[in-house]
Amino acid sequence: MAEDADTIVDVHYSGVFTPTPLMYFNGVKVSVPYTVVNKMNFPDFIPFLEKLTNERCRDVYYCPHEVRLSEGLHDIQNDCDFNEFLEDINEKKRLDVYVDHYHEPLFDWIQEEEADLEDEYLVSIDDVDSILEDGLKAEHVEDDEVISLKRNFNAHFLNKLYPIQNDDLVQEDHNAIRPIYPRHDHTLCNKINNIEGKKKKIDAI
Repeated sequence: MAEDADTIVDVHYSGVFTPTPLMYFNGVKVSVPYTVVNKMNFPDFIPFLEKLTNERCRDVYYCPHEVRLSEGLHDIQNDCDFNEFLEDINEKKRLDVYVDHYHEPLFDWIQEEEADLEDEYLVSIDDVDSILEDGLKAEHVEDDEVISLKRNFNAHFLNKLYPIQNDDLVQEDHNAIRPIYPRHDHTLCNKINNIEGKKKKIDAI
């Protein structure tokens, strides 16, 4: 718990709230020791502020010091709110009190600000994704020729077993000497057998 002498309440008044981002402009600030505030109840607090500021304090809010209003703003409308305010003073050591003289819809502004921040966050993520996609995207170039290794191997193997000549690629040389292959003549064999048979008969006589 903070020491009473070191705890300060800064009261901001005669200013105006502005939205997106929520801020308090052209206000006057006066610092009040915690020892003065912690002796009060809620019914005493509002008249004290009106006497201090010399203005009507229609709506009163507080926020932890050095915290964004859109993140830490609380209203003080009853005894329960005021007790939480005193507890937060003990914990935070310094709080800011704001007087709204125009009854502005501050919490509606806060919701709109949060929605805008969320949209900006989503847009930033989309931008990053788009940049990454553009960087990774590669232009597809069609192949000039697709060669199947399996088909090429089989064709090479079959060509060795059964050579095939392509008429378009092989030109026939009509002047070349054709090879002579031996032929089996059955008539000649019969004549030889008859002669050998007759020779055996003569030898037998």
